[in-house]
Amino acid sequence: MTKPFLKLELPQTFQVFPFYEKQQVIDGVLSEKEVYQIPFLYDLLYINVNAPNQLEKWPWQEEDNFFHAYWKERSEALRVLFHQRDQALVRKPMIRCIAAFIDQLCWSAGAPVSSLVHDDLIQQIKAAPYAPLNIDERLGYLLRQPARYLAFIQLDELEQEFTKKRAASMRRLENK
Repeated sequence: MTKPFLKLELPQTFQVFPFYEKQQVIDGVLSEKEVYQIPFLYDLLYINVNAPNQLEKWPWQEEDNFFHAYWKERSEALRVLFHQRDQALVRKPMIRCIAAFIDQLCWSAGAPVSSLVHDDLIQQIKAAPYAPLNIDERLGYLLRQPARYLAFIQLDELEQEFTKKRAASMRRLENK
């Protein structure tokens, strides 16, 4: 299923490093295959006045842990890129993975990402039910150094913590 959109304006609160620092508009097509190539696409579609009803059901209305599968698909390829020691090659895929992780944290609370401004974003993420420990400092490092191998390791650890917390919570709900 592909739905075109002509121009998607980026609100000021999304024009933030490392995602959209010098960009005000996204031109493109929405397809399920390429949706994670554009960081925060669903969130931007939701808040953009030019594209109010693009989807019948939004990802934060689902219970899926999409990031676990997404990370499993990409982490080994990223590991190979890091071993090539070319930070330029790894930067964009890491930024997309960090964006997808942020989405998952916010979506797990049943809401889209509302802002990428650091303090606003951290406040929203800390309210997420499965937020890993010290998420503010750890996410801050990822955002400052997305092309570093330590950022890759940190994102892997954050994904594991999120997945474990989410699974434990789901088990508790099932046992009630």
